[in-house]
Amino acid sequence: MKLWQIVGGTALSITLAGCASHPAPTQEAPANTSASPSGPAITGPNVSGTVNISQRVALPPDAVLTVTLSDASLADAPSRVIAQKVARTGGKQAPFTFILPYNPQDVPPNARVILSAAVTVNGQLTFITDSIKEVVNRGQGTKADLQLVPVASVPVTTKPNGLGPESNPNQPGLETPPGGPGAPAPAPAPTQPSY
Repeated sequence: MKLWQIVGGTALSITLAGCASHPAPTQEAPANTSASPSGPAITGPNVSGTVNISQRVALPPDAVLTVTLSDASLADAPSRVIAQKVARTGGKQAPFTFILPYNPQDVPPNARVILSAAVTVNGQLTFITDSIKEVVNRGQGTKADLQLVPVASVPVTTKPNGLGPESNPNQPGLETPPGGPGAPAPAPAPTQPSY
């Protein structure tokens, strides 16, 4: 399976997990905090590390960081969320630290457990992990640092001045409008509505 399919599947899993009517339990906490002497210490099994962004950007205060621990054992099925932590960045900037507790009974012994992260701004996915980071099983340990990259945007093709392309002999039917390239296109013929 190609890396981009795995990354795309992970991003889709994160998105679908956020849209589910019965989401996995999430923990809302400030993004740049971890267990400290003043707060409750996490004593059970957990995955911890940092999330960094590959570009120097200032995230807006309403940006949301999601760190997800998933079972990606089945290649032809979406990964199953084991644990997830969602936190508003509150204007803080990368690197973000995280501690993600999980239930060891949710992790089969031979499972391919992966860690991923994403940043959304106004509900739009803006940064994702672009590489697979295996943790927990197969001797991978429980500490991991994640690197986020910008989500590739899909360019929208526009026509100059709202007109069609210039005359092209290789593409019949694509002609310059009457009056030249800058002239307005003729109005469409009126039609009768069909009921």
